[in-house]
This record gives sequence, C-alpha cells and structure tokens, in this order.
Amino acid sequence: MRLLVQLLAVFLVTVQQGASAHPWLLFANRKDIRLVDATQTRNRNNNVTIIIKDLEDAAALDYHYEKGMVCWTDISLEMIRCAYHQGANLLNKTNVITTGLVSPDGLAIDWLGNKLYWTDSETNRLEVSTLNGENRKVLFWEDLDQPRAICLFPKKGLLFWTDWGENPKIESAGMNGDLTTRHVIIKDEIFWPNGLTIDYEEEAIFWADAKLNIICSASLTGANRRTVSQGDLQHPFALTMYKNVLYWTDWQTKSIHSCNKKTGAGRKAVLGSSLTPMDIHVYDQERQPYSALPCQNQNAKCSHLCLSAPYPPWFTCACPTGSKLVDNFTCADGAQQLLLLARRTDLRRISLDTPDYTDVVLPLDGVKHAIAVDYDPVDGFVYWSDDEVRGIRRAKLDGSQQEDVVMAEVDHPDGIAVDWIGRNLYWTDTGTDRIEVARLNGTWRKVLISENLDEPRALALDPEVGWMFWTDWGKEPKIERASMDGSDRVVLVNTSLGWPNGIALDYVQRRLYWCDAKTDKIEVADMDGSKRKEILSENVPHIFGFSLLGDFLYWTDWQHRSIERVHKWTGEDRKIIVDQLPDLMGLKAINITEVRGTNACAVGNGGCSHLCLNRPGKYVCACPIGYELTADEINCVIPEAFLLFTRKEDIRRISLEANHKNVIIPIAGVKEASALDFDVNDNRIYWTDIGVKSISRAFMNGSNLEVVVEFGLEYPEGMAVDWVAHNIYWADMGSHRVEVARLDGSSRRVLIWKDLKNPRSIALDPGEGYMYLGVWGSVPHIERAGLDGSQRITLVNGVGRVNGLVVDFADRRLYWADVDGKHIESCDLDGKQRQVVVSGNMPQPHGLTQYEEFIYWADWTTRSIERAHKQSGENRTRIQTQVDYVMDILVFHSSRQSGWNPCAVNNGGCSHLCLALPAGSTSSSSPRTQPSVSSTTTAASSSSASTSSAAAATNLPATTVVVRQSHTHRCTCPTHYELVADNKTCVAPKSFLLFSQKNYINRLLPSSPDSPDVILPIRGLKQVRGIEFDPVGQHLYWIDGRSQTIRRALDNGTQASVVVANPTQSLHPYDLAVEPYSRVLFWSCSRFNAINATRIDNHLSVGILVGGPSTSDKPRNLAVHPVKGWLFFTNLVSPARIERCRLDGSDRVKIIETDIDQPSALTIDTEEEMIFWADTSLKVIEVAALDGTNRRKLISSQLVQPIALTVHGRHLYWLEKDSQLIERALKINGEDRQRVQGRIPYLSDLLSTSTLDPNTLASNPCYPPNSGCGHLCVLMDSGERGRCACPLNMILEDGKTCVEPPACSPEHFTCRSGIYETGPSGSGATRCIPLSWRCDGQTECSDASDEEDCPECRPDQFRCQTGQCIAKKHECDGVPQCMDRSDEQRCCPLGQFYCSELCLPDILLCDGVPHCPDESDESVTSCANRVANPLAGDSSIRTTYIIGIVVGLGSVALLCVLFFCWHRRHSHADPDEGAHDPLNPVAPRHTIVPGHTQLQTDYQLQYVSNIVGERTAGVGASSHLGSSAVDLLSGRGVKNGGAIIVDGGGVVVGSSSSCQLYDRSHVTGASSSSSSGPGYPQETLNPPPSPATDTRSHCTEPYCCTAVSGQSHKSHTLSRQTARGHHLGHQPRLSGTSSQVYSTLRSYKHYKVRNQPPPPTPCSTDNFEESDSQVAYHSSPSPSSIPKMGPGFKNAGRRQQSSHRHQRLGADYDSDPYPPPPTPARSHYVSDASCPPSPSTERSYFNPLPPPPSPSPQ
Repeated sequence: MRLLVQLLAVFLVTVQQGASAHPWLLFANRKDIRLVDATQTRNRNNNVTIIIKDLEDAAALDYHYEKGMVCWTDISLEMIRCAYHQGANLLNKTNVITTGLVSPDGLAIDWLGNKLYWTDSETNRLEVSTLNGENRKVLFWEDLDQPRAICLFPKKGLLFWTDWGENPKIESAGMNGDLTTRHVIIKDEIFWPNGLTIDYEEEAIFWADAKLNIICSASLTGANRRTVSQGDLQHPFALTMYKNVLYWTDWQTKSIHSCNKKTGAGRKAVLGSSLTPMDIHVYDQERQPYSALPCQNQNAKCSHLCLSAPYPPWFTCACPTGSKLVDNFTCADGAQQLLLLARRTDLRRISLDTPDYTDVVLPLDGVKHAIAVDYDPVDGFVYWSDDEVRGIRRAKLDGSQQEDVVMAEVDHPDGIAVDWIGRNLYWTDTGTDRIEVARLNGTWRKVLISENLDEPRALALDPEVGWMFWTDWGKEPKIERASMDGSDRVVLVNTSLGWPNGIALDYVQRRLYWCDAKTDKIEVADMDGSKRKEILSENVPHIFGFSLLGDFLYWTDWQHRSIERVHKWTGEDRKIIVDQLPDLMGLKAINITEVRGTNACAVGNGGCSHLCLNRPGKYVCACPIGYELTADEINCVIPEAFLLFTRKEDIRRISLEANHKNVIIPIAGVKEASALDFDVNDNRIYWTDIGVKSISRAFMNGSNLEVVVEFGLEYPEGMAVDWVAHNIYWADMGSHRVEVARLDGSSRRVLIWKDLKNPRSIALDPGEGYMYLGVWGSVPHIERAGLDGSQRITLVNGVGRVNGLVVDFADRRLYWADVDGKHIESCDLDGKQRQVVVSGNMPQPHGLTQYEEFIYWADWTTRSIERAHKQSGENRTRIQTQVDYVMDILVFHSSRQSGWNPCAVNNGGCSHLCLALPAGSTSSSSPRTQPSVSSTTTAASSSSASTSSAAAATNLPATTVVVRQSHTHRCTCPTHYELVADNKTCVAPKSFLLFSQKNYINRLLPSSPDSPDVILPIRGLKQVRGIEFDPVGQHLYWIDGRSQTIRRALDNGTQASVVVANPTQSLHPYDLAVEPYSRVLFWSCSRFNAINATRIDNHLSVGILVGGPSTSDKPRNLAVHPVKGWLFFTNLVSPARIERCRLDGSDRVKIIETDIDQPSALTIDTEEEMIFWADTSLKVIEVAALDGTNRRKLISSQLVQPIALTVHGRHLYWLEKDSQLIERALKINGEDRQRVQGRIPYLSDLLSTSTLDPNTLASNPCYPPNSGCGHLCVLMDSGERGRCACPLNMILEDGKTCVEPPACSPEHFTCRSGIYETGPSGSGATRCIPLSWRCDGQTECSDASDEEDCPECRPDQFRCQTGQCIAKKHECDGVPQCMDRSDEQRCCPLGQFYCSELCLPDILLCDGVPHCPDESDESVTSCANRVANPLAGDSSIRTTYIIGIVVGLGSVALLCVLFFCWHRRHSHADPDEGAHDPLNPVAPRHTIVPGHTQLQTDYQLQYVSNIVGERTAGVGASSHLGSSAVDLLSGRGVKNGGAIIVDGGGVVVGSSSSCQLYDRSHVTGASSSSSSGPGYPQETLNPPPSPATDTRSHCTEPYCCTAVSGQSHKSHTLSRQTARGHHLGHQPRLSGTSSQVYSTLRSYKHYKVRNQPPPPTPCSTDNFEESDSQVAYHSSPSPSSIPKMGPGFKNAGRRQQSSHRHQRLGADYDSDPYPPPPTPARSHYVSDASCPPSPSTERSYFNPLPPPPSPSPQ
C-alpha cells in the first residue's frame, strides 16, 4: 500500500509540475480509476497506473487540479464520491452526495467557483452543490429527458449537457440555472449523444454520438457544425481533448482512441482491448485555466451558493433546494411549507416554497417499510409507522434524535396522528384492529377502541374540539368519528365507499375530506357527515396518502407513482408535484411553524396524572393499561385486586375497588376464549380458545402474546395454573383427557385418559397436591386426584353439570356452579358437609370464583356478573350488566395463589415435570413404584419401567444405586418418555411408531402404559403425505403437500428447516426413505418420474438415481435396506412391478412383476429379511423374500384402502385410509389381527423407527467419515466395504468426487442426461447437439431435454428453432424474422409442401402413399389441414374461387366448366405452376436448405424429381433412403454452417453466412404488432441506457421466455408517443381483449423509470388486463404487501385474494376490498432491440452468446 501511495504521489506531482508535452488521461474503469500516459502508446500495458481502486461501479468523473481532488459517480451505490491527495498521502475516499441520486450519468467540477454539477438521467435533474456536497440545489428539472454528459465553461458562466431522451439534443445554459439563458443548440441529426467536451481556446464543443457512430463539433451556440470522425467508430462513450487531439473511450473495443480534432486523421488506439472504460478527462492544468470571478471574493456575499452567470454582474446568489431568497443575497432559514412523504424504505421532504418540488431523503436509519407519517409542530419531530419493524418511530427533520416510540404489540400501524395540543400520539392498527393512544414518547399507552373495527386505516384529529376521525376499509367500509377518549362513537359515512384510504380535516371550513381507491374519488362532507360532495373523480386510479394544506389537497397515487394536488373546493388547478416515484405511501402537508388552537389539556396536562384526552365540552383523565382511575377521576393507581373474565371474543377486567367499569385487555386473535387463569409470579394470564383450539398466555397489559399449546386440542374448556411447580393443567371434553405441561407448553404429558368422559372444569390445590375435576359424562360428578393423576376418586356424586369449580384455600372448601340444579353449592375438600350457597334467579350460571368473603359468578341468561357472601349467600349484588356469554371468571389477587411444595425449588430436581403428591402420601417410598391408586387406571403407572431398562437407556452401570422417589413430589416425563435410574432424568423412547394425518404427525406406542398416541408439536404442517425419521440426527422428515417441499424438524418442533425446496413448483415429491449410515435421503418425484437423493447433513442435492422424464419408469413408493445397501421401489409402469437396486441406482433387478396391479405401500423387515407390499386394486397385503422368492399373501380379507405399511417388533402395521383405522397383525403369518386406533381422519403415512447403535453406525463403511465420498456410497461384498458412486449425469473424477462430464461448445446444446460417450478421437465428450436443433420439434437428446421448456406459440404464430414466436404471416415472406432464420428455411414454391428438408407437389399430400422420409405427408394433422382447406397451395384456384364469390351466382354451365378445368389441372399440375402463374401476386419463394454443400442441394432436387416422376407415372411406389441420406436431409450432417439458398426451380441463388445470434426485439417480448411513435426514428424506439442499468438487463438464451401453465405471453412494448401522453396526464386506454400490455419504454431499466410504471416480466405467469392507468395489477389489501406481492398487511390470518383492474377499478374490485400494489413483480431480464449498452450493460451487450431466459417471478 505504501508503494502504491508513493507511486501515485510521483505521478500526480509530475503531472502537476506542468508536463504539458505529455498529456495524462484520467479515466474511470468501473472498479477503479486510472491514469495513462497518452504519448507512450508502444507500451500500452506498462503506462497505466491505478490511482483509486476497490470501487463499486465508477461511471462519470472529473477533477479539481488545484485542490488535487478527483470525484466520480458510482451508479451501483447511487452516490458521488471524491478523493484527495496531499503530496505522498492519498486521503480516504469520502461520500459527497449520498441521497437523491438514481443514475448520475454526468459530472463536472467548476474549478473556479468550487462547485459540483451533475446530471441524473432517472430523476431527470441537473443539480449543483459545493464541493463537500452542501447547499445542494436543483437547477433544471423540466423538459429534461435522460440528460447524460455535462461540461462547464466557468470563465463564461456556461454549462452544456447532452440529452438522449425522446428528442435528443444538446443544450446550454448559464451556470446559475437562469431559464432565460437556456437554449437548445443541437437538435438535428443526433441520436445518442454520449460524450461531450469543450475546446476552451477555440470556444467550441465536441460530442460523440454512439448511434450514428460519429464525432462532431460546433461553436458554443451550435453554429459551424462539422463532422470530425465517422465510419468505423464502434461505440464511443466519453470524450475529452488536449491541444489538437481528441480522446474517447469505446465500449465495444474496450479501448481508448485518439484522433486529430480538426481532421479526424491519425486515429489510433491509446490503450485498450481489456478495459471497461467509462468517462475520461485529460489531467492537465491547461484544461482548467484560471480566471478571476466575483464568487471567488467572499462568496460574493451570498449566504449559501454563489453561481457564475453569463451576464453582469457575472454571478447569482442561490439557495439550497427548498429555500427561497429573502433578498438578492440571503436565503430563508429552510422551507416553511413541506410535504412529508413515507416512501417505504425512506422518508422524504418536499418543499412547497419552490417550484422544483425536489424530494430530499431524510437521513434516517432502519426504515424498512414506512406507511404513515405525521409531524409535531411544537417539538419539530416527524413521526412515522413502519410495518416491517412493527413500530412507530420519530426523529427531527434533519434526522437527529431518532428514537423508537412504540415497538411492542404493534402489528400493522396504518395510520398515525399527533395531538399537538394534548401531547399525545394516536394510531390505528389494522392487524390488531385497534385504535390506541400514548404520550408522544410512547409511555402511558391505552386502547381506546377495539370493537367493531375491521380494517382501520387513516386517522385524523381535531384536538381543539376533541374529535378523532378514521376510515375503515373492511367488509363494510365506513368513516367514523368519536371523542378523543374513544367515547361517543358515530358512523358518518357508510354508503358508496370502497377503500377509503386517506382522510383530512379543514379546521377553518369545518369540513372532512377523504379519498377512495376503489371508487377513484375524492369527496368532502361536513364534520357530521352531511352535505357530501364529490371533488374529483377523473384519473385517480389508486390514491393512498392524503393530506390538506391551505387551499390544496395533496395525495399519493400507487399506479401513477405520483404526488398530485388539486384545489380543495373546486377540484381545479390540478398539478403533478412529483412524477414516477415508486413505493409511495402516506404523506402529510405541513407548515412547520404553525401551531393551531388550544384546549384544557394544553396546560399542566389538565391536571391528569397520566393521559389527558379532550372531548367536546370537557376533557377526561385516562389511565394506561393495568391502572385504574381513582374516585377523584384525576389520578391513576395500580389496583390490588380485580376481576377477570372471558367473553368469547375478548378478555376483560373489572375493578373491585371503584366503579366496576369493565376494560378490555388488548389481546389480538381471541376467537372463543373459554377457561381462564393467571400466574401471580410473572403477572401473566392464561386462557384456552376453543375456536382456534389452543392455550395462550400474555402479560396483563396484553403484551407478549404466546401460544403455549396448539396441537392435539379439541375442546379444552377447563384449565388451571399450578403456580408452585410452574405447570399448566387442562381438561379436554373432546379428547376426554386431562393433561399437564410446563407453563411454556413443553414437557406435555397425558395424566388421565381412561374411564374419563367429558371433563369440564378443573381446580388445583398445589399446596396439598390435589386436583379437582368437574366431569359431565353420562353421570355428572366431581373427582379428586393427585397432581400426578394418582389416587383418583369420585369426590361428589349426585350433582348436575358443573360449570365452575373453585377452591377456598382459607376455609378449605370447594365451590361449584351447578347448571342443571341452577344453584351454587359447596363442600369440604373431602366431599363432605355439602350445602347450597346461592339459589334462585340463577337460570344459567357460567363460571365461578372466590375472593375473601365473596363468591363471584356470571349468568348467560341474565347477562350479568354477580357476587354474594360465600357462606350464607347473602348480600347478593349485581356488579356488571349487559355482558354476553361470559365463559370463565376469576379474581386476580395473590391470595388466590397461596401454598407451597418442593417442586417450587429448582423444579424438584426434575429434568422435565415435577408433580406434587397428595399430602401424607407414602406410596412412593419404594423405588420406582407408583403410589397406590384407586381402581381407576392412571398414567402414573408409566414410571414402572424396570431399573435395568432405565439404566440401559442412559448407559448406567449395573451397580448404579437407584434413587428413591420423594414422598412429597414425583419427577415424571412427557408422554412416551422414560425415567432413568436416577428417577429425575427423562430420555426419549427407543422404538416407536409415527403416523401422519393431513396437518399432524403423531407418535404411537401401542404397548405403552401412557396414552398410546400424542400429536407432535410441529408447526406449519400442511397436507403431510410422507414421513421418515433419521435415528442419528433425531430429525423427522415429511413431504409438505401444499408447497411440494420436503421439510424436517425435531420431535419437539424445533430446528425446523426446508430440506428440498421447490421455488418453481416443478417438483411433486411422492415418498421418502432415509439411509442413516451414508446420511442420504431418497425421495421419489411423481412429476419427473425419478428417484432423487439429497444429503442429510447439508441438504445438498445429490442428483437423480433412477428414472427421469426421458425414461418410461414411474417410481413411487420407496424402502431402504440400510444394512445391505439396497433400495426397493414400486414402479407403476404397465404392468406394475417392484424393483431393487443399489443406492446409486445401479444393478436394478425386478423382484416382483406378476400378479401386481396398484402397489400402494412398501416396507422392509431387516430382521427377517422380508419385503411387504400392499395392493389397493387387489386389496391384499403380500410378503416375500428380498429377492422376490417365497411370495405369499399375508392379509387378503377386509381390506379397503391400505396406503402405508411398517414393521414394528413382531407385528406388521398398516393404515386404512377410508376406514380411518390403524391395524396390525403378526408379520410372520398375518394372524392375531387387531385394531390399534380408530376414527383417525386424513391418515397419510405410517413409520416404525428405533434407535441406532452408535458402534454399528461408526463401523459402517459408508458412514461419511469412513467413506469420504462426495456424493454416494454403495455397500459392496455384503457390506464389508463401500465404493463411491455418482448419480446420473455425473462421473467419478478421482474415485471419490463426482463431476459433470465435459461441457459442449457454445455452438451446441448439452443434453441433460449427460450420457458419457467416446468421440471419434477417443476422447470423452458430453452428448452435444447443434444449438439450432433446440426446440425444433424433433427429439435429438436421448432424454428429450432439447424439446423441454420450449415456448408454446399461439395458433397465429410460428415457432423458430430457437424457441422464438413470430407472427405466422412472416413465415416464408423472404425476410428472416427468426434469430436463426428458421422462418425462411422450410419454404417451398406455391403448389408444393415441405417435409423433411424436401419440397414435394401438393398432389402427393394425403394420397395414401408416404413420400416424406418421416411420412409426415400422410400424418393425421397434415390431412386434417388439407380437408379444412382444400384450396390451400393452389393460387389460381383460390383466385377463381374469390372471383366466383364477387360475381355472385353464375350459370350452372360455367361453374361446371370451371370445375372441370380445375379437376384436370389438379390431376396434371406442374410442381412450380403456382410460381409461374402470371395471376399469382406472390413471387416465387426461395428455399433455404440447412447445410453448405452442393451435394445436399443436388440430392434434394434429385429426390423430388424421382418422387414426382414415380407419382405422375402411376408407379405408386415410394422411394427408400439410406440412414446416411436421412441424416443429411435432416440436417444432422451440418453442425453450424451457413445455408444453401435454392429457388423454386432448384437453382442455387446464394448462400447465407452465420445467422445473427439473437434478436433483441424478441428478448423484450415485442410482438409484430408493436409500433413506434409517429415522427420518431425506429432505431431509437428505446433510448440508450443509462449508468443505472445493469448486466441483468439482457437474456442470454434464444428461448428466453417460455409459457407457463398454459398462459400465453403478452407484448411489453409501448410507443414513445403513448408514453409521452401518459407523462402529460393523458391516459390512453387499451381494449380489454388486446394482446398488448403497456410497458415501460426503457425496458432495460429498473423499476425507477420515467413516464411509465414498470411492466411485468416477459416471462410472467400473471395474466394482466389493461386499466385506465395503462398497467393492470394484482390486488393487495395494504401497502405492506408491496415488496412481497402478497395479500397485504395481515400476512397471517387474512384471506389472500386477487383481482384485476380494467376500465375502472370499482368495476372489478367489488368482490374484494384489497387495493392493488403499485407494481407487479418485475423481472430485470428485459431488453430492447434499439437499446445500446450502458455503463453496467455493455459487458453483456457485446457478449456473442444469446441472452439468458428471464426468471419466473416469485
């Protein structure tokens, strides 16, 4: 590095010392900036020095000689950067302009005034700033269309720039931006003006035109124009000069050239052949002569910018963009009126004080998806909501003091509003469906409205009066108003609304404005909803953001990508503020210093301790969540106790100390809340939801919502928290079980499941170790059991259905509500001393709790909550009325959770569950034995596993001392897990069954004393089809039928991942098989009929082993014998069979191929060496040896649809899908058939697994550490050794690594099968075919891969051999349209038809005798076409036919004569009669025969002559060709040559050279119907690219775009004239039946394109229809869906629907209220025929290979 710096210093010092005789060229080379000595051309490689390296994409550059400064634009980083040198020190690169740039194509430095000037061809602006980037100002922004090069003449105060837009030109203006000095100096004979430079001595300009390939010069006014050089210029880009020499960079030659500036003589290459040269300058002091200017003297007293002017006093003071001059020298302190804009990934401000309306990005961090924005004029903070980070943030206008305001429990905050008087922040949340408020710093948060909100969006406040307004675009769109505390809610407008996106208030006129993106209107009404009036309804396709300031309404439009304004009352004076800015969201028009109005909350917060909320008439004090307002209605306190209750759709709390007002707890997603409890330790509430079948928890303020149990629940209507051991218990009336788990849902265990019917209520007494159950069943009763499920007894008989159950810990009594008895009763904890406490007027009690001396309950019929004395039932009081469907009720107070047991300390030392035993229990004093229980069997017996087995499970020595269980508590395990000898640690089961249902995977232990089956807690299971288990990694694998992917996870649901992805939806996985030793997952694919392999450890695809699209195989079910290294599979060919092969697909053997019809399941018994299979057609399960011998039927009766088999122990298990059964029988003889489980819907697969011995694994030869194989390992010699192997299409390179076979040349296509053959020379060669054979309709590859993924052309189109589709009329019209000229290759004269490279007379077509080598003349298609068009091929008869129609009905005799003549002519027609017919308007066509030998032409003519002679002579025998002749005719003998052109008579008229590799008009998807705009040259239909484009803009395959799912392609070309009309606001419409879709003009660009929204990709799978905004979009409910193109804000739980817009939005969106996104998914692989390269596309533009296909949109 030090050497580089020293070398740079020597260079720059030498240059600065005035070595004028040796000019140095400074040029950008994309990744670096270099200096080259222009005089040392002999040694071109050694005279170049890189002075600045490690750049991203340098394009334009300039320098300041005096300051030692070099600046450049970086088109990838979208910024301007500079670097300085001081002697031997090279200073670091600095970022000068970092925001507001998109495509900075041109850059120039004012070395006298110390300013930076630049052009941006995307924003279409010309700007200026100081050298450090400050005081940035837009000089020109109108009438610019792709400005590029820029240069300055500071001495004269002039600047010049090129513009290669729709009207290419070169302009000049004063450097001060004075419009009166702006002139177009060159506008004729100019197309793509790239380079521009000034001759300061002769006062002339020079420019290079990359389209005309010329270099011209003219005077500064455009006069005296002359051409300097023309002819063989390739692609000149940048231009500079020194003395009498011009220098320029050329993209195509990748060189720097020079010539004489006057004559163009002496052209030579200065440097070249391996560069990517961009901008260039002569680095010399003579190019920056000094001149005294006013701005050099104290900035000419300008406060900000001093800009040179071309007239006295030779300068002008200017202000940064957005500020105005107060006088001639001083600028105002920033803009006063602003538009604040949320633009998804940034926030911007737009000054309304100046006419340029330049958008300036606020320097903020972490903006992911900004939606709404507002401003506080008091403190100067900008507030915005971010949908992706799910929060609300704020910062100053300069980006300082950025901080998070609200980040918790925010889902999709669509709207925000600042109460600048009360100092509060309001927001809507369309995810939680709430309106909330907090202080401006985010504290003291409170939910105001949470009911009857569907999709709340825009929000506006009137703090002075005390109103808030909001829109709701849900199923019933409406605009509502309420007081700012959420009271007095009223609907203002609910008719003729669709998607009311924005709302704004006129505080002076007291009016309410709103915009609707579905009705496409802006309307107004009074603030009470009356006097509704339409303001604007024309050309507003999709309004989103909406605001009002002064007399104007401002809005953002998603489809126009614009910000517009209109007069608020008249709807006139409409103006576009910003055009073509994508990703527009909310906006706010503000006066930054205006603070309007006041109210009582403005002073001292109204005296409130927390929130002061204004209301009409009087303000109120409010409390945040978790606080209660005291009696003084000013102060808020945290209550000691309060009542909680569930009300189906929500959970609420009631104060027990004040006014008993119920307050909703803001918890999202509650559907049917049922049982309720709390944990006093961490202030959480727990509840069951029978609507979503889950158990959830959250903090008391509603935050940190978690689902703790979500699988295997049916109707969990009873639930209780063990606050001591931190466990949760629940009773499920659907599954008839009582279960327990840790509070986070882990370690789940079934406690009671036998002899239990409809358990409804549950209560716990952890201090005494008991649980109490209210059981409905056939005989309702109350039970008691230990917390471990032991000692279960019936406590109370003779009761009705118990709906509430509660323990009074102080008086040691049990209370319950009896629904049938319509009373509340109690007893002691032994079931004695029963008494009725409350009766009468209790029609339907539901829920019961107790606190201190009172009991509380709810009643569904009276819709009330009451309380009474717990002993006498007196003092009965109704504390809440008008509450519907209270499901459960409890008092939140620490006294309700008292008591203690040893499980409270370190979980009792247990690894999983610690369950307290009933007090005084001594049953657990013996080692590993259960406490004595009643005659009712419980799950506690699961601990009775033997000591030896437990020790073996943990590898404990036999002498290990067995620890006795405590008599106070018991350690126990999740269901199916076992305790080891220490009686504390649990281990997973060694052997078990797994079976899958549609959305569940279950574990089954048929002989376990635990509950036999449990659902595994794996999330996201959708249409599970196949399952497998890896005993080494303990991962469970499954096929996801919805996404057609293969996934895996541990049995506890963690470590979930995708193993085989399917991004293109091309795969259909069918079955799975894991080989644990070699760590490979085998899976079959029903779409490609193949068996694939994937590595387990890294998820890398190994490849195809068996089958494939080109084979007749149809492998389906799989089974692996890991010990022997065999893979078994069913093959559903006809007839079906079962085969066996090695793990690489080799050594295939058919083991079962008779008496088998539809094999549906397959499994291997590795112990008995048997194979089992089921046949759904024959309804039988059979067994055989592994070689197919000893075959016999095992089960042949009472089978309906067996779909899965597995061997587990002594039994064979199978699934009966239709019968919803799991059955088993002895695997040896099929006897002892038993039903294992029943009534299990949607069964899909069954699997047995067992633990793998680690020693066996480590010793296996194919275990990866042993084998070292890169892909596959195959066991050999009965498993004694392994050998490395490869999948299809690959070969072993070094005995271990698989590689691809040698590739084909660029002129050839590589068949996918990769069959390794030996060429003539003996060297290996991959199967290669000529590229022209690709998609030619004939299969040359053995696997048919050359005819796959070819585009489907429409009936009115012709498909080229490259896959291109052209209009049918262009076939054989004499003008090649296909990039391979194939449309002119199979052409015959009239009266003849084409077949197999031959032209034969029409009389031979469908005559019953085949004449073509491929017999295509007698094919069904050809004959059908002939019947459909009997006159085809004979022009004279067609003419006669037409004349007959025109004349009308002729005489019968004349018709007979004509018919007779026709008949004779048809019988004796000459082959070329049509060509020589003088009435035939079509000239004889040439025939282009592939190949380049006269032999082929002669052979063709001789063959035609022979056939015609035989036919006309009546021989009737066909000619026979040898194989070599057929190859010659088919083109197989010609690799990549030209073509022989043969006329109709067989005369060689010429030969064609190699055809053009690709036609870029095809790449863009342009159809033949596309037209250019009038008055604009066809060559410049699309202008040249800018530096913002990149290499992905071009396809590199001739078959770029393919039809997907049968959908046809649409054109994506738009005329320049039409686009300009759109820019001016005129909206031409397209017919809904047109096949052409409007597209962006500059299709090579990114989405940031002027004049048009971006089009869909040419390979899009979407069908778009035209709309009034020229582009059709898929619908979307909210801005959050824009980057994903998904359904909208509510990514979870929201329906996903889409619709199309055409004519008017409202016509097609009635079915769904989701607004569309601003743009469809866009591909970057779009090009255009007339579009030359840009600084980022030139590398691919001049690549001689065809462009790649466009990716399918995601």
